[in-house]
Amino acid sequence: MTTRFAKVNGVTIAYRVQGEGPPLVLVMGYRLNSAAWPTTFVEGLARRFSVITLDNRGTGQSDKPVDGYAIANMARDVAGVLDELQIARTHMMGYSMGGAIAQEFVRQFPERISGLVLCATMCGGPRAIYASPSVVRVMRELDGLKPEEIARQIWQVTYSPGYLEKHRELAEDQMRREIAAPTPLHAADLQFQAFAEFDCSKALSNIRAPTLVMTGDRDQLVSPKNSEIVAGLIPGANLIVIPDCGHRLMWEATDECVAIVEEFLSNVSEWRRESIDGPSLQSGQDPLTNFADFLTPAVEFYTKWPWMLIGAGVDTMTIARQSIYFGGKAQFGDGKPIILLPQPGGSLAFMLLSNWLRALGYRPMTIPISADRDDQSIANSIRITTQRIGRKAVLVVPASALSLAVSIADAQTDRVSDIVVLDASQRPDMPSGIGVHLISIGWSPLFAMATLPQVLRDIRIQLIEVQGSGAPAGGHARPMMTT
Repeated sequence: MTTRFAKVNGVTIAYRVQGEGPPLVLVMGYRLNSAAWPTTFVEGLARRFSVITLDNRGTGQSDKPVDGYAIANMARDVAGVLDELQIARTHMMGYSMGGAIAQEFVRQFPERISGLVLCATMCGGPRAIYASPSVVRVMRELDGLKPEEIARQIWQVTYSPGYLEKHRELAEDQMRREIAAPTPLHAADLQFQAFAEFDCSKALSNIRAPTLVMTGDRDQLVSPKNSEIVAGLIPGANLIVIPDCGHRLMWEATDECVAIVEEFLSNVSEWRRESIDGPSLQSGQDPLTNFADFLTPAVEFYTKWPWMLIGAGVDTMTIARQSIYFGGKAQFGDGKPIILLPQPGGSLAFMLLSNWLRALGYRPMTIPISADRDDQSIANSIRITTQRIGRKAVLVVPASALSLAVSIADAQTDRVSDIVVLDASQRPDMPSGIGVHLISIGWSPLFAMATLPQVLRDIRIQLIEVQGSGAPAGGHARPMMTT
């Protein structure tokens, strides 16, 4: 297949077209580019359809900006590719995070979808069932690892154990295709953030396109119950559970998945509207069910948060979910390195703050300020951390340590992007190129927990360059573009 490029929605998106027939767009999931689709899966569908595969922003040969990764925006990326191809209406299949993009696409552009296939995905929001903390850590803790190490680590929760035991060589071959153009860490973090904040649960009842929902019964990453929920919320949706398959069901049962998708989409024209006229059994209109959906996670949050603050931790997806119940939309971190610099006597408060930031999806590190710790040792710690993550750090300091933070930032403008000052009474003079953000008088750990995440969220990611290469630490297949 020849790779083509479309300038859409402020970025360049790479895409490919294979086969002839009605158009079918395949939207890939978290971190993966379009080369990750099983070759025989695409070839099988291309016998009946014009199969369009694309590299989501941040992956493959598409641009890798430092913003614009919201699921709604990536859905508009897909729409832009279709506009480039002058395709007004299409079938669409979304896998995992790609399933979230597909749900958002049909919400924004319902008239453009002929048939919809949602595979191993979730609706997000309070109805979704998120992965366990151990699974999220496998998917999330990737900094400092080589692409092949990341792939093998993630295998633990995406393939079923039986598949890896029998088909290790196939998994290795698949991995080599996937890492030929590895996804930089910042893009993976921003995609994770977008998926954690995604919520299409209230919009699914409005879908009128024929819909097939697929899952593997051994999926550890996105529980099969999520597919039951999605199928119940979409009027007339069909649900198929493939036995003995994990999250990568299309890799583990390729021929079966091709046959299922091909048959479903080929019969879309015979869809009977009568099947969606009546209410869905799982439509979510039951007030008691809605109350239970609200109450259970909220109670769970209250029982867990003290343990989280002292370091026991809960998974980051759970935090994103719980924030729905405490003030509105989920707010999730983008993985920036956060350097906390407490003075003597303030370490406990900063430890609580650090654990909270980690749970929200940042990468905090606490460096206590003491009489025997010099500026150079702090600078070395910052340099090592930022080199590993590939992004400039944000310093968080009490006002009493501001002069030290300014001195460090002034000496490391290539490693520090911003300083957040707690208990600030006035705006200080800052080195050129360093942003300053003030949290006013009267800060406390609880107050900072409520306000600091929003401040950090508004600070734009700044990539660093690998020493001597002139290229961003995350690596880019194409020049980075921002929107």
